Amino acid sequence: MNALALVLALAATQTQAPPPLTLEQALDLARSNPQLAQAQAGVMQAQGNLGIARSGFLPTGNLAARAGWTGTNLGAAPTQVLYDTYSASVTLNQTLWDFGRTLGAYLAARDLERAAKAGVEAAWNGVELAVRTAYYTVLATEALVAVADQTVASNQRQLDLARGQFEVGQRPKFDVTTADVNLQQSLINQITAHDAVILYRIKLSQAVGKDVTNRPLAMPSVPQDIDLEVRKLMDEALRSRPDLHAADFGISAAEQNLSAARSAWYPVLSAQANYLWNNSRFPVAGGLPAPDANSWNILGVISWNFLNGGADMGRVDFQSGSLASSRASRDLLLLQVRTDVEQAVTGVKEARARRAVARTLVAQAKENLELAEGRYQAGIGTIIDVTVSQTSYTSAQAQEVQAIFDLAGAWASLEYAVGR
Repeated sequence: MNALALVLALAATQTQAPPPLTLEQALDLARSNPQLAQAQAGVMQAQGNLGIARSGFLPTGNLAARAGWTGTNLGAAPTQVLYDTYSASVTLNQTLWDFGRTLGAYLAARDLERAAKAGVEAAWNGVELAVRTAYYTVLATEALVAVADQTVASNQRQLDLARGQFEVGQRPKFDVTTADVNLQQSLINQITAHDAVILYRIKLSQAVGKDVTNRPLAMPSVPQDIDLEVRKLMDEALRSRPDLHAADFGISAAEQNLSAARSAWYPVLSAQANYLWNNSRFPVAGGLPAPDANSWNILGVISWNFLNGGADMGRVDFQSGSLASSRASRDLLLLQVRTDVEQAVTGVKEARARRAVARTLVAQAKENLELAEGRYQAGIGTIIDVTVSQTSYTSAQAQEVQAIFDLAGAWASLEYAVGR
């Protein structure tokens, strides 16, 4: 019965353990990040403005009706006559030509909608980079925890060895205290490493938009054959970066707004149709009510707001400034894109080189530590030699871990820089 209970308890523990969270799953969870929802709301607003602008091509109509009573005195008679009054009217207006005012507003709204959609893609690229960076950072800090745990275990063995040799009179008390200091320092580093994991897991949850602090992570694969030619990558970035697309649409929208503002200098040609029905029930000869009165008209209307205190010129100046600002922002963004690509390429190359050197350094430092421990155990080495070798080995391991995950982070930055 006890064995069965143990098996059930182990099974329950395995069932309750959260499954590993892959990078792809983290990215899927990040699809609900509030930053994306905010960008999607911007698309909805832009679509609403596009609908408003599109309405300028369609006719407008107005329906009005009224009913009531009217009182009047007929001639010199003291008696007031009260009669019913009814009327209804329908008016339709259609703009025929406004020198591009409506068309410019529509094209500007269309380009702003496209810019908003590109902004959603740009927001996703930013979220994706944040998730990848936080994911790799958590893995790196967890690997550094393993290094810290291993260092603590090694320093504990050194302290036990120093105590044993001190007790038999082969080593001075200095070796024991030195080994103990090394152990305590490694314990502090171990605590710091564990705290770093907690902090970076919180950042990962923030990037994902959901709590994943208790999910174990799986190491993703990082491409090894990476094309690092800046010119090709820059060409790809110019074709693919959504923020550049959004900037281009913003420039186009500013140009259309400027064209629409200039069209205000010209008249507007429109057509108007109107129908009026009126029944006053006013008594006429014989006490009978007046007959219904109906009228309609179809008119061509030309209107020209030729004097408005310089407001049209002010709007043109405003839109000209907006266009100049959009073009300057695009130029600044282009410089930033080039910087992103070049920095990412440099980061990949540097991390790849550090990883290769760090692997060799780890092997050498491990060999030196084993030699120093063997010499110390044989009584021909000093505790200082062991301490220096242990510090070098720990540092080499940390450098290798950092290089591995720096390479992964640099690859993620390169993906973002080129807009993949």
